[in-house]
Amino acid sequence: MVNHERINIVELIRGIKKRIMLRTPRIQYLALVLLETIVKNCEKAFSEVASERVLDEMVKLIDDPQTVVMNRNKALMLIESWGESSNELRYLPVFEETYKSLRSREILFPGHDDESLASIFTPPRSVSEAELEASLAQRDIPVQSFSAEDTAEALNVARNSIELLSTVLSSSPQQDVQKDDLTTMLVHQCQQSQSTIQRIVETAGDNEALLFEALNVNDEFQKVFNKYEDMKTPSIVPAAPEPAMIPVAVEPEESPCAGKEDALVRKLPGSRSTFHGGQHDDMMDDLDEMIFGKNSGTPS
Repeated sequence: MVNHERINIVELIRGIKKRIMLRTPRIQYLALVLLETIVKNCEKAFSEVASERVLDEMVKLIDDPQTVVMNRNKALMLIESWGESSNELRYLPVFEETYKSLRSREILFPGHDDESLASIFTPPRSVSEAELEASLAQRDIPVQSFSAEDTAEALNVARNSIELLSTVLSSSPQQDVQKDDLTTMLVHQCQQSQSTIQRIVETAGDNEALLFEALNVNDEFQKVFNKYEDMKTPSIVPAAPEPAMIPVAVEPEESPCAGKEDALVRKLPGSRSTFHGGQHDDMMDDLDEMIFGKNSGTPS
């Protein structure tokens, strides 16, 4: 997009510089990778990097003790590769000067690797568009069929792998599946074997017997993988049941028993309700007189 002038290179370099200034490790690293890609493939990028003083921010990143090691090493590798490429960048001395300044401070550089040994500028394409398209088209050619011996051996290995993993899963507690190195190794082995079986399915052609057998083995792989995934998922512990509610009968206010407490309170003879056919209870009055004495007209 930069080379087709759909993006302003100046604005792009400024945006990359702002992201290098951030303290988020992931953003810093991706900004450095993007900067490296831009300067390798865009002619005017180096001059804009120099004019926008991006190298100053990279040196600050290197000097910052909070910078992660990976980002610091990436910035050092870029400055080293640019500083040592005096022939390509002799018209921009700031790159060589920045590199020599860091060396004079006895800053340790991470050393050369495959990335830093690559050309500072991406070389021109050595393959034409037509040859590249023809090469990509060849990748669509089906994989050569397996020999009978290879197919038999692959099917045998697949069955043994399935049997071993099934046995281990059946004898392992659910909570130990993810921690067991043997189980993890067997799962990885089964995944590799399943990939081989799937290639046999793709190249079986008109051999219906082989296709049927390979598909059955692939289904067995899927079953054991499903069992493994189920055992990885923690089981949900059922919640404790709530205690049963015991119904309590509530007597209505109209109930005869509701006034039993009132019956324990002494009342005046004239205030007692009548019962037994509306006759006054003389016996209760006599009992009151015996206990409390002569009624004087007011309650004791």
